Amino acid sequence: MDLNPAAHPNIPKKGNVKTTQVRDVIHGPIELYPWEMAVIDSQAFQRLRNIKQLGFSEFAYPCAVHNRYIHSIGVAHTAGMAFQSAFKKHFFSNQETYHHFYYLTRVSALLHDIGHGPFSHAIESAMPGVATLGLPPEVAGKDLKRQATHEDYSLKIILNSTLTPVLEKEYGRFGITPWHIACVMNHSFKEKDGFFNDRGISFRKILHQIISSEMDADRMDYLQRDS
Repeated sequence: MDLNPAAHPNIPKKGNVKTTQVRDVIHGPIELYPWEMAVIDSQAFQRLRNIKQLGFSEFAYPCAVHNRYIHSIGVAHTAGMAFQSAFKKHFFSNQETYHHFYYLTRVSALLHDIGHGPFSHAIESAMPGVATLGLPPEVAGKDLKRQATHEDYSLKIILNSTLTPVLEKEYGRFGITPWHIACVMNHSFKEKDGFFNDRGISFRKILHQIISSEMDADRMDYLQRDS
């Protein structure tokens, strides 16, 4: 999908942006913004190159060797298209608000699997207690004796890791914080400002549903990729 503003005037843009193109076997050419590439080039995200999407499945299906890295990029692309489709006929108070929600949706999708460990879901039974992650109380929840999940690790990486300052630097220009990303990924977290509101309407729930619901961007990618 070409994000060239001249070719697609409806695609959100921020001035004269030079995008990077990734060629994907499922979606074809995927265009990525510079601030997305800063996240992708981080050590935390590059780690996903070594995380198999289907764990041990390759031993039964030798071709099932794709990784969480390209899946996450595919989900960001799919989430962006879902956002554009959902808000095709909706008018926000200004174009900037549209852009910022769009960028937030894409980066939230990009990072939805950032906390996966080796062999993906197969390793979760060996994860430590959530208390060991040092998450804020509102993130860890009341049951600190429970076992951590890859979602907990995703939030840890977003909120308190070497990736956090990258997110603050690259997305701060849009008023987007790591906490906003966490709020899209987990709808139960309390908002700390009115970022998700426009014209008296909160758009947080629909942004969350694009990322996590019965038919979300994650499923729309892996149903094609994993099959």
